[in-house]
Amino acid sequence: MAYTLDQLVVFVTVARNGGFSAAARQLGRAQSAVTYAIRALEEESGLLLFDRTGYRAVLTAQGRALLPRAQRLVADAEDFDRLAQGFAQGLEAGLTVAVEPFVPLAVIGRALRQLHAAHSSVRIRVVIEERARALELMDAGKIQLGVLIQVAAMTNEYEVAHCTEHDLVAVAAPTHPLARMGGVISSDELRSHLQLVWTPLSAALDSPDLGVYATDRWYVTDIHAKRELLSAGAGWGSLPDHIAAPDLAAGRLVPLTLESWEGADRMPQFRTVVVRRRNTIVGPAARLLFETLRSAPRSTTG
Repeated sequence: MAYTLDQLVVFVTVARNGGFSAAARQLGRAQSAVTYAIRALEEESGLLLFDRTGYRAVLTAQGRALLPRAQRLVADAEDFDRLAQGFAQGLEAGLTVAVEPFVPLAVIGRALRQLHAAHSSVRIRVVIEERARALELMDAGKIQLGVLIQVAAMTNEYEVAHCTEHDLVAVAAPTHPLARMGGVISSDELRSHLQLVWTPLSAALDSPDLGVYATDRWYVTDIHAKRELLSAGAGWGSLPDHIAAPDLAAGRLVPLTLESWEGADRMPQFRTVVVRRRNTIVGPAARLLFETLRSAPRSTTG
């Protein structure tokens, strides 16, 4: 097979522009050079690709049959060239992002969609990890970005940018006694009902309980398992607004109006942040994803 990529490019360009002169203008070549390339391709293939008897060159039946394959070959070659140039400019072959369980995945999805539109060759891996494990993987160079809950100021080893903000909501199944009470619920009333508490698997057994009121409580290491248990009426508890939203809309959960929460007259708000290490080389894909996430809508339920 002696066909050249240039011959196929000329073939596709002539077919797309409906003639040799228009193709020559697009390619920036003399019309004689375009004609020569097509004749060489026809000689190599042993086929007549264009009927030149009329005013315009028209694809023959064989030309029409071969055109889609030529277009695919040219497109593959262009993709190869773009990818090679991207690698030469530092584009990553792959990118791993760690996401904490509380973080809304819809925000991640929108950012990754934009990244794919700009760099479709970059393979993405999303791992759901608790904060401590995510930072450990980042320090080991196994992930490039983390989207985490902001619980405290981070050291200068990391670059941190605000991503989104969310509210915690107190909820229970509609059949739960607290849901049937109506009105404002006091802390004393909360203490007498079983509370479901989310706690990361890595948390120390003697870690202080935050936002825990009930004398009886169950601990759950998966936030979505906690949501399922709450919907089943196993107890009451708090959820991030974006996780609770579908069940609230469907009536599987109802919001509880609390008198106070840890001394405040409203439920707390939490922030998500996008994090990367400062002392590592950051490629174009990681930079774009970092900037996209830092400009995400500040408050969203999904």
